[in-house]
Amino acid sequence: MSDWKVLYRDQLDHDRTSRSISSKEAALKQASDLYYQQRAELYRIEGPNGRALPKEEIMHWISTHMKSGHRISPDSD
Repeated sequence: MSDWKVLYRDQLDHDRTSRSISSKEAALKQASDLYYQQRAELYRIEGPNGRALPKEEIMHWISTHMKSGHRISPDSD
């Protein structure tokens, strides 16, 4: 199982790290949820073997996975 984590700053201006997430896709969906629902500032997603997705790549993914102006549910495939 992969180990992905979202690093972000929350509404209270605290740096946070998400719980372990099983896949890159699920981590991107979690980042989207944090961005839209909690107004979090996203830093990066860290994955296995030191892999990292920078903020720019996360924001591009979020913008390309919008459907008619509505965000994708974190539970949708």
